[in-house]
Amino acid sequence: MSLAADFDHLVVAVPNLADSVEQCHNVLGVRPIPGGAHPGLGTANALLGLEVAALGPGARTYLEILGPDPDQDPALAAARLSGITAPTVQRWAIRPRDFDGLVTQAARTLGSECGTRVDLGEVHDMTRRTPDGGLLEWRLTRRTPLALGGIQPFLIDWKDSPHPAEQDMPSVELERLWAETPEVDRTRSVLRFLDATLEVEAGDTESLHATLKGPGGSWTL
Repeated sequence: MSLAADFDHLVVAVPNLADSVEQCHNVLGVRPIPGGAHPGLGTANALLGLEVAALGPGARTYLEILGPDPDQDPALAAARLSGITAPTVQRWAIRPRDFDGLVTQAARTLGSECGTRVDLGEVHDMTRRTPDGGLLEWRLTRRTPLALGGIQPFLIDWKDSPHPAEQDMPSVELERLWAETPEVDRTRSVLRFLDATLEVEAGDTESLHATLKGPGGSWTL
């Protein structure tokens, strides 16, 4: 499997976080750990480490299971989880060495009359509390709707916060991550601009898919 060297994490959106944690445990044989809530956004997450053979041992990567936070207003999560009725590979993140430089380069493409146009959306500062009370702070690019149906990765910069993959948690193997789209050439062009290597296949709709493997079995989403 080919995958971007700066791959950071994969987001699987779910309609019910507790139920999907149990489903993951039943299918893969490992239980995701609580990640924390996203204040004001209506969501919370659970995490698993990701082992990616193409990136080698020690790569800082993880799986984020993202669902509604039962302690927040359900309406807040509706926009981020629109159309999610089952676990879905929603989007993925890359961690570029020069976050600001890549954001600037992409913005220039939007004013260009020719070539690849890359719309990263806006840069947002984010925070969440971990279950032990620690504060994570990061920034990311975000646009609505998701670019290329989530196939175009968003950029993330963890600033001075510890990377979530550094904590002690069970891991599963990411056997394969791929995209399907009716616009293969355009999609590959955008991914090349971002130096975001990803398998791209022809399909009827824009979608991301993944196969995960744990001690209890495999799960293709």
